[in-house]
Amino acid sequence: MDQASFDSVAGAEALRAALERDLNAGRWAPGEKLPTERELGARHGMARNTVRRALDALEAQGLIHRHVGRGTFRSAPSAPVAEEVPLSPSDVVECRLMLEPETISLAVARATPADIARMEACLRGTDAAKDLPDFEHWDAALHDAFALGTHNGAVIAMSRSLARVRERTDWGQLKARGQTGDRRAVLQAQHHAMVAAVRARDRAEARRVMREHILFIQGYMFGD
Repeated sequence: MDQASFDSVAGAEALRAALERDLNAGRWAPGEKLPTERELGARHGMARNTVRRALDALEAQGLIHRHVGRGTFRSAPSAPVAEEVPLSPSDVVECRLMLEPETISLAVARATPADIARMEACLRGTDAAKDLPDFEHWDAALHDAFALGTHNGAVIAMSRSLARVRERTDWGQLKARGQTGDRRAVLQAQHHAMVAAVRARDRAEARRVMREHILFIQGYMFGD
């Protein structure tokens, strides 16, 4: 991917995150029309294809819906969960072991060129990471890109719910204690293998490497 493509993907991700925050904060009511692609591009200084990538991702998350000739609208929020059950890091990794191999398999089948470009941009971010927090940021973004590549709102919502544990102190302490330079090299080799499998449309290989990846994380974080 050249620098211009990387910048476009990074810009689309930044816009997606900003619009997601606005949507979750209630800036637009359910059913309310969002600004047009042209207006968003002018407001944020981005090309329309970059804006379109961001909106594609938000639509895949189920936060917006679009109608040709009518525009983009805020989707109705999902029903709230009555009671949130605390998630331990070990519980989350076990759940990821069940979910993520099938997630990436579905992404192999459905990912668009824009989705794959997003994965490659995140991969470049992990390659360039200078410290653990930076690596964790791009690592999480890459796994989110796999979920977005499924174009399945339920999968994206479940993946992001599990990913929230990465923001907690106990997760960071476990990761920092167990991750070494050698282990990070293994993780990154697995990341490259997963993106290559998606690019090659190899569902079996993508599923295999993802399972190996989660088992490796489970092993060094919890000694299982």
